[in-house]
Formats: sequence, structure tokens, C-alpha cells
Amino acid sequence: MMISNVVVAIAMEAEASPLINHLNLQPDTSFFPTETPFHAFRGKHNNCNLTVITNGKDTVHGTGVDNVGTVPAAVASFLALQKMKDDKESADLLVNAGTCGGFKRKGAEIGDVFLTTAVANHDRRIAIPDFTPYGIGRIESTS
Repeated sequence: MMISNVVVAIAMEAEASPLINHLNLQPDTSFFPTETPFHAFRGKHNNCNLTVITNGKDTVHGTGVDNVGTVPAAVASFLALQKMKDDKESADLLVNAGTCGGFKRKGAEIGDVFLTTAVANHDRRIAIPDFTPYGIGRIESTS
């Protein structure tokens, strides 16, 4: 089977930007429903149609940090795959890319590449100060 449509899901904009810039992908503001925070960048590389999706920023808790974790990743990926199917350009391959930056205590660094043989759900416990309110889902009262 020839791979001609690839979706690369990358949660954080800082992680996605180098790939988007290197491949000169362009924003597609009509790709996701306007009610969602997600972003799509599209273009061609060799003979392959490439779509990079990101989860956008948190506006619910007022943190402005990237929407990370399994829920935004799953929803963005589902919507992207469904959109492509509806447009008769079904994805042949979905790549979930990210840093796994939360595993520094195990010797990992941002930019390291991992090919997994097993997974564990490690969602929304984010030990980065600005991400804490987002991770626990708490809205701070300003009154």
C-alpha cells in the first residue's frame, strides 16, 4: 500500500513549529470546527499530503498553556481523521509525536525519541508550575 496522506499529531506548538516551518506547511483554518482550539497545517512533502495538527491553547482555565494530555489529543486526532474521511482523502498513517518531557527523572530530555513497546496512562499530572491548574482542572477564583 502506498502512503499518500499522513497526519502528524503534536500536542505542543513549540514541538510542532520546527516541522511546520521546515516543510513550509500552511495553516488550514477551515480544517477543524471553529468551536475547537485545534490547529491544522497542511502541505506536500515529496508525493505525500501532510497534515500536522496541534491541540491549541487552554482558554478554559485561563492559563494559556498548550492543551496536553490524552483527551485533547484523542479529540483532535478523531476530528482530523473524520474530516479527511469525509473529504474523501482518508489518512493512511497517523503519527503521534511529542517529547515525553515529563520523564526527565528517568533520564529523558526534550527532543529524545522513543519507540515504544508498551504504554501507561499518565495524564493530567503535570509537574510544571504553569501547567498545574490546567492539569488538575481547577479554576482559580479572582473574587
